[in-house]
Amino acid sequence: PKKSEVKDLPLETAVSFVPMADLNEHQIHFDARQTKKLSEVYSSYTYFRENDVLLARVTPCFENGKSGLARGLVNKIGFGSSEYFVLRAKEDLVLPEWIYYTISNISFITSGQKHMTGTGGLQRLTKDYVISYKLPLPKLEEQATIIKEINEEMLIVEQNRRFISRFEQKI
Repeated sequence: PKKSEVKDLPLETAVSFVPMADLNEHQIHFDARQTKKLSEVYSSYTYFRENDVLLARVTPCFENGKSGLARGLVNKIGFGSSEYFVLRAKEDLVLPEWIYYTISNISFITSGQKHMTGTGGLQRLTKDYVISYKLPLPKLEEQATIIKEINEEMLIVEQNRRFISRFEQKI
């Protein structure tokens, strides 16, 4: 996405700000807890909007699965780390959740590790890898069905985690 989408907004416009620390590992949702003025973030940070998918591109955040779906943004606009790739769904082809689940998949991450550049502890995923990645695209209805099933299973997993934690405390 181009920042020019918001260039004509007043500089005092409130927007969400999402630093890398607020993006979760292997969780579709994150809280956009900070709000800043557009003038504070426009020139130095990465722009995104409601329903965009954020992908951390820097080591070790990428390998750890830091990514998420932007929802609940102030004025539906967000800015964040310059170390994000922003992926926007073409709504007639793909659901944003489908993109998220694809990029958070271990095969995407493992394959991506081979496409990192830089030295030592400061490696980055290449833009070419993300752009050229072959995204499986079933029909939108099938995507929605699969996403619903994943969400139901994730809910069960989270309930089991809480259940285990409760019994560990009792033991």
